[in-house]
Amino acid sequence: MFQPETPLLEIVARVAILYLALVVLLRLVGRREVGQLTPLDLLAMLLLSETVSPALTANDDSLPAVLTAATTLVVVVALVGRLGYRSRRVERWMEGEPVPLIVHGRVDRDACAKHRVTEQELASAARKQGVATLAHVALATLEPDGTISVIPDSAR
Repeated sequence: MFQPETPLLEIVARVAILYLALVVLLRLVGRREVGQLTPLDLLAMLLLSETVSPALTANDDSLPAVLTAATTLVVVVALVGRLGYRSRRVERWMEGEPVPLIVHGRVDRDACAKHRVTEQELASAARKQGVATLAHVALATLEPDGTISVIPDSAR
């Protein structure tokens, strides 16, 4: 219980490598999938955590191994957050940038296709902001967190 089976430095390396690998995988999946978790997505995330957890400590469930893994994860998350705060380039890569989907009532079909946003989703986001039709949208943007923000066209 108090004697780790796995060298603690190895656990630190495992946690850091797995965290960074999962960040890359989540960025590749795209913001819509991560920004709008459905019950099935939540289940997948829970299963993902169960899948990678043995690799974090090499199946070593001793107290020092578990505490080392947890501490490393918190430190890596803090370091990545700080790095993103200090570097605009890292922040853009980690978080992404807003993507215009509608400009002055015109839907950018290429941007919608690239980010897998349907016209129905755009219309729903517009209605939630009190805008009746997409033609009355000054700007609709896919935000880095996966939500769609809508600015109504005040001229209409």
